[in-house]
Amino acid sequence: VKNMKSEKLDLNSVNQSDFGAVAKAVENSLPKDAILLDKHLLPSRGRYYTEDIYVKKFSTLNIKNLSTINEKNANYIINSTISSCVLNIDTNKILVGDKLWFIFYLRALTYDDLPFQIKHKCEHCENTVNLEFTLKNLKIDYLDKDVPAEFITEAGDKIKTRFPTIGMEAVTNRMKNGQDSYETFNEDLLEFAVNIESVNGKRMDIYNAYQYVANMDAKSFSKLVNEMTNYMFTVRPYAEFTCPDCKETVAEKVPFSPSFFLPKL
Repeated sequence: VKNMKSEKLDLNSVNQSDFGAVAKAVENSLPKDAILLDKHLLPSRGRYYTEDIYVKKFSTLNIKNLSTINEKNANYIINSTISSCVLNIDTNKILVGDKLWFIFYLRALTYDDLPFQIKHKCEHCENTVNLEFTLKNLKIDYLDKDVPAEFITEAGDKIKTRFPTIGMEAVTNRMKNGQDSYETFNEDLLEFAVNIESVNGKRMDIYNAYQYVANMDAKSFSKLVNEMTNYMFTVRPYAEFTCPDCKETVAEKVPFSPSFFLPKL
């Protein structure tokens, strides 16, 4: 792995890449090894995808790029990998809450869910134990309830919400990086604002949703945040295990390391 050299990634073009066009190009020519995905496995339970979704195993190039992932290039590599391996859907329409799940799932698909060894010091018995990560251990928050048609704030505003997609994430990243304007945005508020689709029937782009959120009264903001939290879904990069020594439940982070994507077979 150390001798592998990844081509330089242009981080400035990460959010300008048309991943959706790449995915659409294969829509009518699915490869023979494409597998129909059971959308119910997704954190979103597939509630917001009307099309069939197909997946295929990592290619050598996918593995090469994933094995060089770091904090700066992670967004580009994850998005481009999904574009390559998740088929028959515009990648920009994939929900951010499902995004990391695809990487874990594709790794399991590629290697027949080969266990990944993790050393862990148990906080209960204080023994250092070897844990085996497989997809079933992954910590997933599922969307297992119906989302209300609208939320009503303390001020009486009627809020219709949406779940951000990879395409929307690209817009917020440009805003954070000052690529579209010189205005400075609070990143936490911006990431929350992208969930607002309309206020009192008026559709909101991400900029106007941000301005609305930034000027909400405290009670309305607190109520809306707490209510919406009940409907968030995502993959946490942690896994839950039973300690082999004391039998207590323990949690450990699953690293996107070279050995995770290039395991010893």
